[in-house]
Amino acid sequence: MTIFTWVARGLFERHKQIFMSLLTFRLMQKGLLDCEYDAAQMNFLVQCPLNTETPRPSSLKDWLPEPAWFAIQSLIKLEGFEQFSTHLEKEAPRRFMDWYNSLTPENDKLPLDWKRLEQLPFQKMLVVRVLRPDRVTTALDNFIKRTLPNGKAFVECDNSSSADQVLASSYVDSTPATPIFFILSPGANPIKNVQNLAKSLGFDPAK
Repeated sequence: MTIFTWVARGLFERHKQIFMSLLTFRLMQKGLLDCEYDAAQMNFLVQCPLNTETPRPSSLKDWLPEPAWFAIQSLIKLEGFEQFSTHLEKEAPRRFMDWYNSLTPENDKLPLDWKRLEQLPFQKMLVVRVLRPDRVTTALDNFIKRTLPNGKAFVECDNSSSADQVLASSYVDSTPATPIFFILSPGANPIKNVQNLAKSLGFDPAK
């Protein structure tokens, strides 16, 4: 956690989840987490290929986007998902539509026997990837919280801390041989935070 915190503080916000995901997936691959690593499923999560051979049924056109249908046609080639397309189209299209229209589908149980994916969070994330790609980042955070030991601490790292608190914590970890570097983006100015830290340590920033 200490190393992750150090690295995350040196990343842009949009890159922190990428780093956290790589860490989690690598631990899965090495068999160190309670979640089986499947290379085919991992490739699908990253690439989400589209199979355009089967046209979207007219009965689904009112609510299911065509790219989602084509992604489903690739999903059903994965072991365990063979019946997903049939169940969505013929067995419970209305219930799948309700799930699709949910504000937070990643937190809702899927229809029919697919509710078993509540116990298989990585596999459920594949369904979110196919049907609601806009919710994948949230689903990924939920997966990491559940799968990585102390995962909530990783996902929420420094989220509730102010810039002054983060700098004060970084200062504790620093030494004359381990300095603090500020990598600035346009508009960022940490001078005020440094001055606040100096004052809290009894130094006069003006001297």
